[in-house]
Amino acid sequence: MIIKDNKQFNIFPSHVGLRKYIQYYNVVFPSNNTFTAQYTLMPNACGTLSLAFDGNAVIAELWGASLTPVLLGMEPNSYHVLLLVQLSPYGLYQITRQSQAEFADKRLTLEDIDNELFYSLHQAFVASKTVSDLVNTCEEILYRRMEKHVVSDSLVLATKVISDNYGQIQVKEVARQSHYSGRQLNRLFLVQIGMNVKDFIRLTRFNYVLKHIQKSPCFFAALSQQAGYFDQAHFDKDFKAISGVTPQKYLKTMSDFYYDGTEIYDTLSSKGD
Repeated sequence: MIIKDNKQFNIFPSHVGLRKYIQYYNVVFPSNNTFTAQYTLMPNACGTLSLAFDGNAVIAELWGASLTPVLLGMEPNSYHVLLLVQLSPYGLYQITRQSQAEFADKRLTLEDIDNELFYSLHQAFVASKTVSDLVNTCEEILYRRMEKHVVSDSLVLATKVISDNYGQIQVKEVARQSHYSGRQLNRLFLVQIGMNVKDFIRLTRFNYVLKHIQKSPCFFAALSQQAGYFDQAHFDKDFKAISGVTPQKYLKTMSDFYYDGTEIYDTLSSKGD
């Protein structure tokens, strides 16, 4: 079993061949006070593959795409080591090839969904001696699993259009650019992501806001305009409707563990340059 690393949080980029499906890996060694009672995961339309060792057993779960906040509180503090595979919006469909409408906003036991994948990852978790060993072995397993592309190309294009516009786009325009009707797109999004197009657009804009709140926490009026809201009142209302708290309270109590994964690739890019 892996022994504790010097770092509490260990972020790894995914292999370039998996980057469409896996955003990054995070190996965490929690202590008794790492996560607070109010620790909440904000909805981001992405699934997660989670493996944790609690001192007795390896607990492996699939977390469907989140549409609502998930209060974890201090639960992660009870684990000796935790591996989080942060997926892209359609990464979980690529792994499971099952309708994501059944997975959205749920935590499911991996063994119940895919016994073969559970066994392979369980063995990797038990046999690995270092953080790098664990990530590399899991990545090899996932690469073999996801070698054949099963996600709709039209859905990939639609999500890129939405992302490139930071969620500031209408469903009909997404449909036009992806050459699908709105109804066809909704069916694709429900099956391969777990939500309709409108919800995906809304969460894309919300996560654009989250990312920029971290950088400029005091300028809500400017950010609301930048994110395409009519005014700050609409910005505040939509933020609270999605997150359950005001932007001010989010910054004060919930923003410590925000990480969207792009920083690691920005760093790699700058090193390459």
